[in-house]
Amino acid sequence: MKDINKTIDQMKTRLPKELTNTLLPEELNEGDVLLFSPEKGSFISWAITFLTNAPVSHAAMLYKKSPLSIIEESPPQVAVNEALHRFHDRTIYVYRHASQQELSPVITAATLHRNNLEPYDNASLYIVGILLLYKKISFPTLAQKVILRILKKLTATLTQYLQQHKNPGKMPMVCSQFVAQCFEDAGSQFQLHFHHQLLIAAHGQNLLDRAVEFIDQHPFSARNTVNITSNDTVTESDEELCRALYAAIDSGMVNNNVPAIDPELAQAIEEFAGINATLSGTQNNANTLTATHQLQANMNMFVFPGDLLQHCTSLKPVGKIEI
Repeated sequence: MKDINKTIDQMKTRLPKELTNTLLPEELNEGDVLLFSPEKGSFISWAITFLTNAPVSHAAMLYKKSPLSIIEESPPQVAVNEALHRFHDRTIYVYRHASQQELSPVITAATLHRNNLEPYDNASLYIVGILLLYKKISFPTLAQKVILRILKKLTATLTQYLQQHKNPGKMPMVCSQFVAQCFEDAGSQFQLHFHHQLLIAAHGQNLLDRAVEFIDQHPFSARNTVNITSNDTVTESDEELCRALYAAIDSGMVNNNVPAIDPELAQAIEEFAGINATLSGTQNNANTLTATHQLQANMNMFVFPGDLLQHCTSLKPVGKIEI
């Protein structure tokens, strides 16, 4: 993990100078956006920082000043937690809404999400899965095998989630998406705006683009294959899967070559897109190719911790908290 820490230290050199200011917890305001440094020893945290090129892996908001508490998407659901306990052993970068308005409508929106959202246990791995599809980077065959296992697990857990809750229109809410959604729900004057979001600004093809090309050239009906999620269940934990991803990348598995996409991976992406479309309530038939194109078009809908840190024009950096 030494190389990981070195990389994160390099990322920190690009942060706004305001984030070198040390704050006391009592200086926080309700509605402040809190961005967490990676959890030490966590390969899920590493995956998020690596794929976003930002030294943060989690986002939350200050919920109440007394007692000091935060609200966050923290599996299995949106929860209110004691702030100082969550801040321990992490650097917390604090951002504040640039309008300087009183943010009680944002807190109200967050409370509604806390009361209404259904639980989903794999939200952190979901961030990693989405980033792996959208990140414009070349993944050779061995790395693709790890990504295949990640997508298999996500598709299986999302399918189970749908079967248990039967609530199309309620996608799993990742931590940073939850924060952005609270500001949007509070009204147009609070909505967060972004400039050059990390996935949109990059050039080239991502894994999803290559999967769409493969699917266009090899329709499902011509592949003589079966639904891959019906067997070969992935039993590895989220952390074990991200550890395997780290091992592949640490071994030099990512380079500038562009190998052919693994057909099984392309199908896994197709099925992952299908269950996403079903959950969002936009999939009215079994045409998973349409769902794949839809996922391709929805890239700008996702907000990641690194976007809140580096690309949000509605937030201003205030300082950091280290406990």
